[in-house]
Amino acid sequence: MKYFIWAYNPKVVGIRPSQGISFVVPETKTEAYLELEINQIIPVKRIDFQTVYPIFKEKQAEGEKIEDIFTLQEEIMDWVGVLKAIFVPGKTGVSDVLFKDKYYMRSVLKQEVTEPDFYELTENSAVESINEGMVKPRRADSTKGISYFKAPLPLSSLKNQSGYLSDKDLLVESFVHYDRMFTVDGYTDFQGHSRFFSHEYNNKLSDFKKTGYFTLHTSSLYYQDQQLLQKLFALSQKALQSLNVERDITPFHFEWFYSDKDQSFVFTEVGKRFGGAKIPKLVKHSFGVDLLEEYWKMQERRAEEIDWEQPLSPRVCSSSYVQLTNGKTMMESLEEKIPDLFTYEQNHPVGVQSQAAESIGDAFFLAQYTSKDAAASDMVSAKINKAFNEVCR
Repeated sequence: MKYFIWAYNPKVVGIRPSQGISFVVPETKTEAYLELEINQIIPVKRIDFQTVYPIFKEKQAEGEKIEDIFTLQEEIMDWVGVLKAIFVPGKTGVSDVLFKDKYYMRSVLKQEVTEPDFYELTENSAVESINEGMVKPRRADSTKGISYFKAPLPLSSLKNQSGYLSDKDLLVESFVHYDRMFTVDGYTDFQGHSRFFSHEYNNKLSDFKKTGYFTLHTSSLYYQDQQLLQKLFALSQKALQSLNVERDITPFHFEWFYSDKDQSFVFTEVGKRFGGAKIPKLVKHSFGVDLLEEYWKMQERRAEEIDWEQPLSPRVCSSSYVQLTNGKTMMESLEEKIPDLFTYEQNHPVGVQSQAAESIGDAFFLAQYTSKDAAASDMVSAKINKAFNEVCR
């Protein structure tokens, strides 16, 4: 039996009934699973290590063969890897840690791809010189906890309440000046079954507090430079080969900086999960490929049911527009005002004052729409932002 650990609604990652997978879920989500006729569930009070560990300890004592323990939840990836190492024969959980910890990730990939200069921040390493850079939590997701600096590094503000600078918490890396930012999204089993798709941000995520929104759309490389697109896929494949030492079924969400002048990619990071901003829905609308459905078929050993023809070009450009909170109040929904809309989620209630966004996860709303190409998508996103400002007080 395989075991999937997940704290959220099953619909988020397309969970469905399965004969070979049991789902470890919060008690509060039980009804959501039963509504989908998913009966192979193990409800727990909390999704954390100390709560989940005894479940597998008991199954081990009963002599059950545990085939795998896995998750798509980035914030618990490391301790799920520990469970895997303890209870799954032949598994080490190392790959889960490499995908989770940015310092280990960068160290492993240093000889494989171009990436920023970096070092782990400790009392001893703090003298290393990076004139302009970022301090970021080694194991946090999204843009949480990132601070920017110009030398000297503000050490006093980085110490914890006891005045201690932990040697396992923070990473320092040089600031990368770039023109565009691309993602690579999909999954692979390292046995000939894989999907690779690319998306592109319309502005710099590092400037999210200034811009107030971002749009992620089907990559312009599909329309402008297929050769460069294939280079991006090859770099991602190379990184995957280095990080996943266990060759298990691996979803991925890469982020790459790109310099137009140098025509070069710089690795940012990768998560062992599907991308946020509902990227699987973008892929489905643009390419007709349902990444989540295919992923679960792969986990169920049903690869023969998948049409493995890889679409080379999108039939439309699909976009996710994310409007970040700004400390103001959104007075009305924009759901009826966005053309060619296929998803709209109001994340922060209309009529309720917000707080200023601390990460790209703090959003008023997400809207997904289609357009003929990337340039048209940027025009639509500018109109959405203008409409938002008109209803924001």
